[in-house]
Amino acid sequence: MLVDGASIPEVVAAMHISAETVRRYRSILDKGGLDALKQMSVGGRTAALDDDARRWLAAALQGSAREHGFPTDAWTNSRVRELIAKRFGTAYSRVHTWQIVTDLGLSHRLSKSSR
Repeated sequence: MLVDGASIPEVVAAMHISAETVRRYRSILDKGGLDALKQMSVGGRTAALDDDARRWLAAALQGSAREHGFPTDAWTNSRVRELIAKRFGTAYSRVHTWQIVTDLGLSHRLSKSSR
């Protein structure tokens, strides 16, 4: 919208973001154009699981949990969290683990657990 000439109040109203944020975007656009805006970080911490790690996890989830030291074949959220922690040294919440597995298209592989 800013590139098309919309005013700061118009962008604030349409996008439901603060005027301060729109002014910051405008400043970045004015100084470096769209390329500078595209280089902006979206915030948050850097992902602990890179693409290679996600591919490894997806392959692991397509197999049996037994192959990774668990007593049965079934994958549970708890087991996935344990596997990620053991393999990558990163602890995730139950909700974030579910999101990772869902993003991989493998939520159907998780059995219900009592947590």
